[in-house]
Amino acid sequence: RPPRGTTGVIVKMRVCTGLLLALLVAPAGATRSGLGGRHAALRSTLRARRAAVACADGGSESDALEQFRQQLLRQMASPSVPQVGGRAGTADLWATPNEQIEPGTVLLADYKMWKEGAANKAPFSQFALRGPLPSDLPADMIARVLPVVVIVSKGSDGSHEALLLERRTGILLGDIKGEEYACAPINSLWFGGTAGTEIVVILAQHDGPTAPEGMSAVFTGVSFGTWAVARPLIEAGTLTGTRSFIFAGKTVFGKGELDKQLKAGFWKSARVSRDVLFKERSEPTSRKGSKPLWREALELCEGEYARVVTDLYGDEL
Repeated sequence: RPPRGTTGVIVKMRVCTGLLLALLVAPAGATRSGLGGRHAALRSTLRARRAAVACADGGSESDALEQFRQQLLRQMASPSVPQVGGRAGTADLWATPNEQIEPGTVLLADYKMWKEGAANKAPFSQFALRGPLPSDLPADMIARVLPVVVIVSKGSDGSHEALLLERRTGILLGDIKGEEYACAPINSLWFGGTAGTEIVVILAQHDGPTAPEGMSAVFTGVSFGTWAVARPLIEAGTLTGTRSFIFAGKTVFGKGELDKQLKAGFWKSARVSRDVLFKERSEPTSRKGSKPLWREALELCEGEYARVVTDLYGDEL
C-alpha cells in the first residue's frame, strides 16, 4: 500500500509518465513547436486542477491562491537565499572523470551510443526512452533527454540504486492536494526512474560532515532518503526544500547490470560538484538559457569527455 499522502502523486505520475514517454523522444520529423505546446497545456491543466480541488473542498480559487502564496513566503523566508546550487556565495563548479562506481558517481550518456544508427542497442526503456534519439531535434533538447544518473547506493551483490536527473514531470508539490507536501510547495516533482514509481524520495543538500538522521550520505554535503524521513527534517528546518530535488521513482541496476553497460560504452562516469548537480536550469523546451547538466558536466571534465559534447553539437559550439 502506498505511504500516506502519495495517492495524488501516483495518479498524476501515471498521467505525466505517459506524457513524458511521448515528449522525451519524438518520432523523426516531429515538429519542434509541438513539444513546447504540450508542456504549456500540461501546466494550464495543472493550474485548473488545483483551482478545481480548492473549490471542491469548499474554498474559492482566490482563497487557494492566497494560501499557496503564504506557503511560498514561509518557504522562501529561509535566512540564506539560494543562489547557485541552493547556497549563497561563490559557486564551486567542477567535474572530473572517475572510473570508481560508488555513491555520488554521476553517469553521463555517451551520445554516439544512444543516437540513431548506433552499433549496440542502448538500454532505452530503463530510462523511459522509446528508442534511439532522432537527430532532427535541437542539440540542447537532446542534451536534456540524454540520461544523466547519480548513484545513491551500492548493494553488496553488485546492484546499484540511482536517480535519473533533469526529467521534469510538470508537477509542483503545491499542486498536490492535502498537507503531505505543504512544507515544500514550490519544489518540482522530478521523475527519478522507472523503478518504484509509487515511492517519493529526496536528494538533499545538508550542512555539516554527516547526513541528517535517517538519511544516507551520497557524497559530502548531499544525502538521499525517502519522503517519510525527509518531511519532518524539512518541517524542523534541518533540511530545506529549496536545496533539494524530490523524485517519484528511482533507477535500479540489477546485479552486474551497470558493469555490463559501462563495458559496452554507454556511459562516461564522473564526480560532479554539488553546485553543478543542483544548479537551477532552463526548461527543456527553452531554446536559450543555461547549459544542460549533461553538457556542462562533460565539458568541465575536458578531454575525451568534452569531445562527446562535440559529437552532438558539432558546429553549434
